[in-house]
Formats: sequence, structure tokens, C-alpha cells
Amino acid sequence: MPMTRPAKPASSLTPDDLAAHPVWRFLTPGDAAPDGADESWVRAQDAPPRVGEHASYLVAATYRLQSGATLPGAVQVDVLGAQVELDPCVIFAGGKSVDALGHDTAPRLARLLKASDTQPVHWALGARLGDETVMREQAMARPGAAQVLGLLFKLARLKRSR
Repeated sequence: MPMTRPAKPASSLTPDDLAAHPVWRFLTPGDAAPDGADESWVRAQDAPPRVGEHASYLVAATYRLQSGATLPGAVQVDVLGAQVELDPCVIFAGGKSVDALGHDTAPRLARLLKASDTQPVHWALGARLGDETVMREQAMARPGAAQVLGLLFKLARLKRSR
């Protein structure tokens, strides 16, 4: 299916964008795109990510905080053939975007929400992957050195697979 929706920088996605279109595919070099667009741009896609592809997506997600409050955001989904990597990436709060895995995520959310117990503890995708019958979800570990090393390992594996 050809992609006809306009592309935009991934960093400019909003909660409204993700509510309207829960799946956004990162552009690849062969995609038609506006001047200045690169692989950090995304385009809304109706079809869910499918295992067996080789593509990267931002997928709408709901994050649950330690307090029980929920916030909209996105998870990066990298499909590398049979392998699927899911990495929390952004949480929206108070009109701002916050790095879901940042060392200062909880304090930033506390300031924006004027609340306590703002450490993200869980995420759930807002779209299914391919033919799966349930939406994926996962508990989140508190950021630390092990998490950073794990993300670096995933990044290295992604670079080798492309």
C-alpha cells in the first residue's frame, strides 16, 4: 500500500496525532518525502506493524505512573524480521514531551503534573502488532546503568540488522 499521508518529524508528534493515527512508520531512504526529511521523520500508517517486516515505528501507548495516573505517549517498535524490539520513548504531560527512559523522567513529570509518585512503571500499546490478539504491554524498570547498557546493546543490534 503506498503511503500518501504527509510526513513529519517524529519529534513533532503530539497526543492528538497519536490518537488520530496510533501507528507512525519511520521513513526509509526509498520513501517519497519532502525536502529536508530524513530517517527521523514518520508517516501515519493504517496497517499495524507486522512481524516479518524490517521497519521502525512509533506506536501510541498509555503509560501508568507509580501513583496510578495514566498519560499518553509512544513506544518505538522495531521489527527486524521475526524479532520485535519495543522501547518506551516519550510521555506527554502538561503540553510537553518527556523522555520515558530519562534519568530525570520522574522529577520532570512531578513538576509538570504538580504531583508525586510520577515514576513510570508500566506501558501498554494502543495498537496491536500484526495478527496478535492482544496489545503488548510491559512493566518498566527504574532507569539505571543496566537499562542504559541494554539500550546500547539494542541499538548496536539494530544498526547491524539494517
